[in-house]
Amino acid sequence: MKKLFALALCTLTLLALAACSKPEAAVESLEIITKPAKMTYLEGESFDPAGTVINAKLADGTVKENVEYDFQAPQAFSATKYKVVFEFGGQTVSLNMDIIRRGNAPEYYVSNTPQRPDSPLKGKTYFFLGSSVTRGEHSEEESMAEFIAKRNGAECIKEAASGTTLMDNGEKSYVQRFEKYLQRADRAESLDAFICQLSTNDIKYPDKFGAVTAGDKRDKADFDTATTAGAMEYIIVRARETWDCPVVFYTNSNFKNENYEKMIALLDQIQAKWGVQVIDLYRDEKFNDITPEQKSLYMYDLTHPTRAGYRDWWTPKFEEKLEELAK
Repeated sequence: MKKLFALALCTLTLLALAACSKPEAAVESLEIITKPAKMTYLEGESFDPAGTVINAKLADGTVKENVEYDFQAPQAFSATKYKVVFEFGGQTVSLNMDIIRRGNAPEYYVSNTPQRPDSPLKGKTYFFLGSSVTRGEHSEEESMAEFIAKRNGAECIKEAASGTTLMDNGEKSYVQRFEKYLQRADRAESLDAFICQLSTNDIKYPDKFGAVTAGDKRDKADFDTATTAGAMEYIIVRARETWDCPVVFYTNSNFKNENYEKMIALLDQIQAKWGVQVIDLYRDEKFNDITPEQKSLYMYDLTHPTRAGYRDWWTPKFEEKLEELAK
């Protein structure tokens, strides 16, 4: 009898141990319950997982909380390397970090930019008409306009909208936005220069470039504003008849685009006809002769500068031209 009881007890013990060693259900999915405490990184920094909480949903419907995950992250974050992948139990979940380009670091903010002592541009008023490059699309809307104002104690008025064209193809075009500004009761009474961007957005419409009109065509009604050339001529006439001030066009730095080069050729003809000033960043070989490291610091992409690019690369060229006009 004792032997039978011992055998039964042994059997129950084995069954209990087997039940206890039942394999855990497979992981079905992961959920990020709490994101990392640090989600924004300066380009070149490494990932800090502190604060991250991840739960695992198991195949049996249960949830395993705050699992001990592994993660894969770039050794150094960059504009193209910003994803972090968390892994547990054969499943993954990912997060994209917010990466600040080195050229947009706080040291390059307008607020941290010192003034130029005794600037000849102090007290001057400038009007900037343009699209995303004038706006400062990838520099928190701090472009050369803001840097010129801060550095020189000048007033810079900016009428800029991303994705817009010189040619009049709707209410957001340069032409229509400029006309709306001119109708405002608070428009500037006088300007020391009117500065217009040779828009990179027009390159998508080469069939709308148009042609510069004959030398005797001088009235705003003479120009086909549905073309890039016609819009530029129209804007010149409207700016001059409103303020009788120098008109300046500026190009992008070189980004090797055939259509943009055709637009610059049109601008050459317009300069010859109208005597406008041109800040030609595109064809300035010395200006564009910078190192890959400088290019990475100065440009967010092919056409849009960072704060550093505006402040330390582009703005001095604008100041040079504006000082020439101020003499």
